[in-house]
Amino acid sequence: LGEKKLTEQLGLESGEICVGASDMTLQFFLLPYLERFHTLYPKIKISVTNGPTPETLRFLGEGTIDFGVVSSPVDARPEVSVTEVKKIRNIFVAGEQFKHLKGKRLEYGILKELPCIFLEKNTSTRRFMDDFLEKLGIVVEPEFELATSDMIVQFAMRNLGIGCVMSEFAEKEIEAGHLFELEFKQGMPERSFCIITDRKNPMSPAGGRLLELLMEKPMI
Repeated sequence: LGEKKLTEQLGLESGEICVGASDMTLQFFLLPYLERFHTLYPKIKISVTNGPTPETLRFLGEGTIDFGVVSSPVDARPEVSVTEVKKIRNIFVAGEQFKHLKGKRLEYGILKELPCIFLEKNTSTRRFMDDFLEKLGIVVEPEFELATSDMIVQFAMRNLGIGCVMSEFAEKEIEAGHLFELEFKQGMPERSFCIITDRKNPMSPAGGRLLELLMEKPMI
């Protein structure tokens, strides 16, 4: 029976993969690959452990996930391998109540005078934004700190403040005219989605095949 199970796993006829991902990396990168993998190997069980980048790194170190898909910055241990797979961009968005800011080339210091809506501090997105602003000598105390970028978009649409999100989260609302992107004299650097693996943890055949798919040409 053991030989049979091992043969099935090597042939990708059975097995289980556990992947760590945030709401952002799952929605805007990982999901179509999981769909394709499930179509190719329907008998392999896929579990997704949802959490921000620091939590996914912890799960990887504990060996509870095979690998993770996170957003930079990634503060990883030496044994963790980090591979960039997609560039992303953070933007500030606002609703109708802040239309007097639309089309203006702003300084980031204006954020100190406005109600802001940011992600919680235990996320890589918040850390990236805070670090960027601090390098400019700007410290912003947000009006709201939320757990998900989707909620930031909803709050901004209701004119509760200026939201900071990855551009894809607000794309549809900007196109529909419900939100607009604030323009600044200095652009915010790009970030990346990254795949993280731990060299100390063995990779199952199924996990290795899914990783191969993730490294292929990006899916639309």
